Amino acid sequence: KEFNTNLKMGCYEDDSNRSKLSKLLRYLTTKSEGKEISLDKYLDRMQESQESIYYMSGDSVEVMQKAPALQIFKKKDIEVLMLADHLDEPCLQKLADYEGKKFVSIQKADVKLDESEEEKKRFSKVKDMFKPLTDWWKETLTELTEKGAMKDAGVKIEKVEVSKRLTDSPVVVVTSQFGYSAQQERVMKAQAFQNKEQISMMSGRKTLEINPNHPIIADLLAKVKASKENSAAKDTAAVLFQTALIESGYEIADPSALVNRVYRLMSKELGVDPD
Repeated sequence: KEFNTNLKMGCYEDDSNRSKLSKLLRYLTTKSEGKEISLDKYLDRMQESQESIYYMSGDSVEVMQKAPALQIFKKKDIEVLMLADHLDEPCLQKLADYEGKKFVSIQKADVKLDESEEEKKRFSKVKDMFKPLTDWWKETLTELTEKGAMKDAGVKIEKVEVSKRLTDSPVVVVTSQFGYSAQQERVMKAQAFQNKEQISMMSGRKTLEINPNHPIIADLLAKVKASKENSAAKDTAAVLFQTALIESGYEIADPSALVNRVYRLMSKELGVDPD
């Protein structure tokens, strides 16, 4: 622990000794019960069919344990490295792999898990079933982020799709393969001489994943099928997206717009005039 920061800096900066230094790195995980473990220990505990070393980053282990992106990994009993130090993620990205196993962020859109043929067929049917909703939601969020309340947030919607990683939450926001995580975005924005164009390019591409088994999502699908102009559906879609951004650690440009949408939805639920 005493030399933790120096080891991570060395891992990031020292190309010639990076492989040797990686043996000394220690991380908390979803299964380590508060004790830091080596990457070798992680490999020893990997599932037989597991091809990657999974990790996630965040402000604290407590916050990460509640993250929607982690839900399917808990269900499948797959161990995940918890990176709370701002040096952890750049270090692993420089390493790229360890003993032939690639490091994969579970907060990226392209995470792949083992699936049976039956699961693949079932998922394909679910995608088709929810296509009217995902197409409509993509259009709605494009309008929100390019012309609406979030036009100054620098957020670009790459796609809206049915999720394989959610078991409890209705939605989750993930970034593209080469995009910044929420933690990296905060570090970059905090730097005095940051390249704003680079930040915008690296942080902008977001994917909203939806949970087809959640009652809110099922209700939204029914509303959109009945009318694409349903105002409650539009407010709900925007609120879900913005709250998912917050839960994933990202910033929203206009909190007051989110608050007003919540008030409108509450007023409709209570049967009172929001004005």
